[in-house]
Amino acid sequence: MKRFKILLALGALAFYSCDNETTLQEYYVENQGNKQFLALDVPSSLLTGSGSRLDTEQKATLETIKKVNLMAFPMNDENKASYEQEKEKLTAILQNDKYNTLIKYGGGSRKAELYYLGEEDAIDEFVVFGSDEEKGFAVARVLGEDMKPEALIKLLKSFQEGDIDIQGLQSLTSFKD
Repeated sequence: MKRFKILLALGALAFYSCDNETTLQEYYVENQGNKQFLALDVPSSLLTGSGSRLDTEQKATLETIKKVNLMAFPMNDENKASYEQEKEKLTAILQNDKYNTLIKYGGGSRKAELYYLGEEDAIDEFVVFGSDEEKGFAVARVLGEDMKPEALIKLLKSFQEGDIDIQGLQSLTSFKD
C-alpha cells in the first residue's frame, strides 16, 4: 500500500509538472504587450497581392498556411540581462519533446533553429528561432495545416526572389511607438 501511495504521488507530480510547461503560444501571448518585444501577427492573405507571381504549387502551399506570428527581442545596452533570460525561456520551450528539430545551423554569435509540430510530411506548425548575440533574437511561428517541408522551403525561396508580393506587410512596418 505504501508503494502504491508513493507511485501515485510521483504520478501526480509528473502530471502536474508536465501541465505547467509554458507553450510557445503562451509565451507569445504573455509578451505581446511587453515593450521590449516587437510582435506581429500576419494572416496568409497579406502575403499575396496582385503583384505575386506564384505557380500552382506555390499557391497550394500558401493555402496550407493560416497565419504567421513574429516576435523579436532587439537587444540594446539596457536589456542584455533580460535578453539572456528571455532567450533561455524560449530555448527551454523549444526543447520540449513535442517540437521536432528540423535544422540547426549557425556559428559564432549567430544561430538559427527550425522546428516543427506534426508529422514530417504534414506539419501543423513550423518554428524558426534565430539569435544574434549583438542584435537580439526573433521567433516566427508559421501556423497551418498539413504543410509540406519541401514545399515550404520552395515558398521561402520565392519570397527571397520577390515572387511573393508583400505590399500588405509594408504598410505595417510604418507603425512606430
